[in-house]
Amino acid sequence: MKRLFILGLLIVCLVFPFGASAIAYSNIIAFGDSLTDNGVFGSFNGVTVNNDPLDSFGFQYYTNGPVWVEYLADPFHLNVPLFNMAFGGATTDYDNPAAGLTPPNPAITGLQWQVDTYTGSSPVPGDALVTVWAGANDFFQGRPFDMAAHNVTLAVQKLADAGGDHFLIPFLPDIGLSPGFLGTPLQGTATDWSQAFNAFLAADLAVLASMPGYDDNDYYILDTFTLLSQLIADPACYGFTDVTTSGMQTPPDGYLFWDEVHPTTAAHSWLAYYSMEAIGQPIPEPATILLLCLGLAGLTRVRRRFQK
Repeated sequence: MKRLFILGLLIVCLVFPFGASAIAYSNIIAFGDSLTDNGVFGSFNGVTVNNDPLDSFGFQYYTNGPVWVEYLADPFHLNVPLFNMAFGGATTDYDNPAAGLTPPNPAITGLQWQVDTYTGSSPVPGDALVTVWAGANDFFQGRPFDMAAHNVTLAVQKLADAGGDHFLIPFLPDIGLSPGFLGTPLQGTATDWSQAFNAFLAADLAVLASMPGYDDNDYYILDTFTLLSQLIADPACYGFTDVTTSGMQTPPDGYLFWDEVHPTTAAHSWLAYYSMEAIGQPIPEPATILLLCLGLAGLTRVRRRFQK
């Protein structure tokens, strides 16, 4: 498993040059699960999609405030409209067993359903930033990591076929470090699954990026696996005081995790910060405490880019 993870990281480093030019995006179109879900503001039971960039789908917030794509879209980051198709509990396939949504239900809310529903009625603007983040629910459902990784790449390919040119695909964080798995017999299994998924996803995306018709697109990776390790290794550098337990039952200030598996909105804000770096955009001015930490130790870079 360690060799597999190292292989995946080597693939990422080989196919992602560090340079990237800033792009003026028209909006963000987001797909995924509870890490991206920001609640119901658009139509769901009617399964309608339109071109209003302010519409959102989903079930609810799974944290104590805005999620990472909301921060990424706000005036302090990209300052663009957000269209959010993500649903909590979504697998990388079509279904959402956690929400009791499986075939033949016409609105089953998995990642493939989200993508097919959007592309079935709306093209993807070539100047939009498309985010695709899913995979954790496949682990929770006991599904293979290689198939989950392939499904994410398939979703990206479908969105590229519909006109998308710029993609931001976060890796899975180390699920084993979340409060629901940390210190349990399943911690090692969760960590290994996360690593293997990321390695296969990197390899799949590298293949996609080499294919004619897809080789001119941008495929940016946000290495949340490494970022979570950094946050836990030096929490004070990022303004956290508790990185191992849930903050849901207490005032969440200083907590990295909101519940057993989801980050707090403060952690989401850091995801947006490093997303800006990942896509080669000017990043917001970091907090003074982070500047002090950067003077002592360099952060592992999380910006990567697939290109021909």
